[in-house]
Amino acid sequence: MSSMDHPEKHSVDSHRLESGLLPRGASGETTNLSSGSPTKELLDTSASTSPYPAGVTKAWLTVLGCFLIQFSTVASVNSFGVFQDFYASEFLTNSSASRISWIGSFEILLQLGLGAVGGKLCDMGHTRIVFAIGTVIYLVCFFMLSLTQSGQYYQVFLSQGFGMGIGVGLCYVPALVTAANHFPGRQAVAMGIVISSGSFGGAIFSIMLNELIPQIGFPWSVRTVAFLSLALLFIGNTLITVPPPAKKPSPTTSSSSTPTPNTNNNSSLTNPSYLLTLLSGSLGQLGGLFPLFYIQLFADSHHLARGFVFYSVAIMSFCTALGRVIPSWFADRYGAVGTFIVFEVAGAASIFIMFGANHPAGLIIFCILYGFIFGAMTSLFTPTITALMPSQADRGKLVGIAMFPVAIASLIGSPLAGAIIGSHLDWWKGVVFSGVLLGAAAGVQVVAREVNRKRRRV
Repeated sequence: MSSMDHPEKHSVDSHRLESGLLPRGASGETTNLSSGSPTKELLDTSASTSPYPAGVTKAWLTVLGCFLIQFSTVASVNSFGVFQDFYASEFLTNSSASRISWIGSFEILLQLGLGAVGGKLCDMGHTRIVFAIGTVIYLVCFFMLSLTQSGQYYQVFLSQGFGMGIGVGLCYVPALVTAANHFPGRQAVAMGIVISSGSFGGAIFSIMLNELIPQIGFPWSVRTVAFLSLALLFIGNTLITVPPPAKKPSPTTSSSSTPTPNTNNNSSLTNPSYLLTLLSGSLGQLGGLFPLFYIQLFADSHHLARGFVFYSVAIMSFCTALGRVIPSWFADRYGAVGTFIVFEVAGAASIFIMFGANHPAGLIIFCILYGFIFGAMTSLFTPTITALMPSQADRGKLVGIAMFPVAIASLIGSPLAGAIIGSHLDWWKGVVFSGVLLGAAAGVQVVAREVNRKRRRV
């Protein structure tokens, strides 16, 4: 980021840039005071500093398109509980529940782990090709799932865990990055809207499958949902516009008397604030998934009504979706990094409310609060990553790579929590385990913010 002729404005812009409120390069719009003409840097960054680089209509249509893409793909991951129940009870009875759960876990691993591939290809200008390939792979494997035979575990794993996982993974990060690129410097709301689609889609897919499987059987139930995905994915890909690519920071300065801060190292994978944020997000995911995966078993072990438990889980899912949208507005207004820290602290505190969730009222309160807070934590992680970047040109690569450690945490988080509570269901151990990790995540993110502030002052 270039220096300014006016130190006061430079200080204000640096503060806003650090908070994620100012688009990268915006404070570099300088004017040669001696001639009154714009400098070369202003000409180079004018496209990236526009409120809507491709226009407001195309920007919001792209958000809708990315919403539909994630609604159709991530929904298969978020609705895996229906598949898990059906496979264990009827379709794959020769496989244990633990073995079946690896199908869904591997799909999550590919969803997040392939983010680096999809993100890098977007940075290279292949956004539409990535969406097209991911869409085709996902749909082909979704329809192949309807052709699998009862008892054939490998067929289900290859079509759903492996094939559909690749399709979801190629679409997930590109959808976030493409939507964010239309809103330079205030991408949190756009990302929050897109991320929330997975929760809404998972609820819709779960309801459809639960209603259709008893009536028309598994094969045609899967095909019906796959046809819905086909229609939504076609519309989503049609609505998307790829905005002009962001430019890397120019080394040009507007005044020879004021040196330009060296931010080249900040955009690399060795940036300490970036690495610390990855650690924070991984710790939060490792501890934060415990209530989502075990709340139904928790309620059952406390002898709450089965139907009541079902609606409680639905409330948590709905509040998670809201938590992925509403806090994003505050992130754009007050800064993504600070907002992320606030909700990580809130998550560490709210997990202990689970001790009082052993009766209906307590369970409802916990599901509402924790669902909303966890949704906020997951949606604010990506805007926090982008807020710490000095260069938006590397956004796809850095966001994609950031998803990989979170993917590993997602893969091992649930089994690890299950091992901690043990067969005797010592719930207090799981609550403490989750609370400590969420608190540690918040502490690491505070350090990441301070490191980033110090590096920008250099």
